[in-house]
Amino acid sequence: MPAEFAALALETARTAGVLIGAPLIWTNAPMRIRTALSVLMAVMVHGLSKAPHMDSIANVISAVPFEFIVGFAMGFVARLCIVSAQIAGEIISPLMGLSIASLFDPHAEISETGITRIVRNFALLIAMAFGLHRVVLGSVIASFRILPVGSVHNPALATRTLVELSVVSIAHGLRLALPILAVLFVANVALAFISRAAPSMQIFSIGFAITLAAGAATMTMALPDMALSFLADMQEVGPRIERVIIAIAGL
Repeated sequence: MPAEFAALALETARTAGVLIGAPLIWTNAPMRIRTALSVLMAVMVHGLSKAPHMDSIANVISAVPFEFIVGFAMGFVARLCIVSAQIAGEIISPLMGLSIASLFDPHAEISETGITRIVRNFALLIAMAFGLHRVVLGSVIASFRILPVGSVHNPALATRTLVELSVVSIAHGLRLALPILAVLFVANVALAFISRAAPSMQIFSIGFAITLAAGAATMTMALPDMALSFLADMQEVGPRIERVIIAIAGL
């Protein structure tokens, strides 16, 4: 019985890390709901791996942070898909003139612009339609077979892989923003030429409306391509989580 309780505690720590790291349907749920969900997931996966041989409670407590880091690393891989959308929104907002108006997200405890929130929610809708939450939960279940609880001794082995995936996410966000950046850059150059040709014209009074309209129209036309790009990126989440687990396992 002590070994079974130790295994359940370590499994709960890993599932809790996944729920905290992955910003999916459970992100806006109250803390009590997320805690109950992590315990329920731990009960469901209990028995997939052998009970750890822990000599004392101190060894179990010392292994809890490692298991939490493993779960958070898996959730972080799924988070990178949403982060790329946020990066695209943060790049687009200044050129559209919407960087001043920011909204506070009480769950993530960050301030973001309206464009960033729109693009992030759009990416979340694509993730739910694609079934990214099922991919993450399936990867968690498989991780207990590849990496049994209590066998993690150096989770820092996944640092290199996570850094590489972060770079890929930043590059993906920049590629998403490039078409809109190009249109807004051309619009600003055109406004500059008009202002130079007719100095008496108050171009800056209408410049905001023009850039806002150009950016909104370009985003509307680019949404189908952005959806396909999000979908292609989310299809790689499963193999990326597998890379992280293999790196932690030292295989």
